[in-house]
Amino acid sequence: MTTRFDPKVLTPDPVARVQMLGWLEAGLRAVEPEALTASALARRHRNLTLVIAIGKAAAAMARGAASVLDVAGGVCVTDHPEPVPDTMRLVIGDHPVPGPASLEAGAAVLEAVQGAPPRMDIIALVSGGGSALCEAPREGVPAGFLSEATRRLVSGGADIEELNLVRGHLSAIKGGGVARAAGRPIDTFVISDVAGAGPGVVASGPTIPQAHDPEGAAAVLRGLSIEIPAGVLKAMSREPLSLPSPNVTLLADGHTAARGVASVTPPPVTVVGGWLRGAMGACLDRFLALGQPGVTVGVGEVVLDVTGAGTGGRTTHAALLAAEHLAGSNDIFCAFATDGVDARSGAAGAIVDGSTILRGGEPADALREFDSAGYLARTSDLLRCPPTGTNVSDLWILWRKG
Repeated sequence: MTTRFDPKVLTPDPVARVQMLGWLEAGLRAVEPEALTASALARRHRNLTLVIAIGKAAAAMARGAASVLDVAGGVCVTDHPEPVPDTMRLVIGDHPVPGPASLEAGAAVLEAVQGAPPRMDIIALVSGGGSALCEAPREGVPAGFLSEATRRLVSGGADIEELNLVRGHLSAIKGGGVARAAGRPIDTFVISDVAGAGPGVVASGPTIPQAHDPEGAAAVLRGLSIEIPAGVLKAMSREPLSLPSPNVTLLADGHTAARGVASVTPPPVTVVGGWLRGAMGACLDRFLALGQPGVTVGVGEVVLDVTGAGTGGRTTHAALLAAEHLAGSNDIFCAFATDGVDARSGAAGAIVDGSTILRGGEPADALREFDSAGYLARTSDLLRCPPTGTNVSDLWILWRKG
């Protein structure tokens, strides 16, 4: 079988793991950004169009747009080099915390939309990861404060609503900032990585207006003991220009990928309704309790408050916790970040089974130090692949083989 995944994960049960890798490939095909975007845009008039693409699926979405539209220019902001239409500028931003490259990307996007002729169409192609990749601080907010606040929010376990509330009040990009710079609503096409939230949350809604709530944003920051300078408070309190909401089309989300997995798995298979949300330990317990004989697929992003110095991420940590539950059984569990990047781990996730703990030994130290990736590398359970070019949150798959 030809696969994008590192073959080391095919031990110790290669037949079952090859099957599971095939399921993941089917899930990724279901959310392939280029095809989804081309299909959605095929009925638009072929007017000259400025394209702004932001997120981990931005390059593929831009190529899809160029296959059916006359793309006169634009900016593609993503996390790795990839071909884009000749008329578009590619900028590689910083992730998971905005840095100098993200500021360069934000400046390029704002300059592009501000310079668009009034009669030229503008469309936005938005996908997960864009919040960090493309940034510009609101006037009066130092770039260093914005970056450090984002880092503290992410590492402190803030949920996506809290993150976006703060970002929308510190940023000239988020919460409709790109549309305000253009001076008009921008038709927006979204591939969502956010569990159970509207498309305005993806990449913090660069074209979608956000409710003005500076007191709420300040409360989130203070809840993490982040001191807010007076100038930043003043900037956060300044109400932005109001614009009508744009036309927004959701192209795919995590459930699209989950259904893709389910389409190729042997029966019985269950796709969990709703989303994997909340604290990781409790969420994993609930998910494992759902598993009946056969395959169970869930999708979402749980909250993990990282305090150790190890190399784990959300999916590898979930997999190692699951391995404790599965010890001695014939069951297999996979946790997979659909963008191919699981935070600090350098991996996309892991596939574990009833022998993982027997091979690796007591995992308490690895879990405490958030070094799940180091542990799972030693047991040959770590799942590695190049960036997938898409992002629809995390997939969990439990295969109870009986």
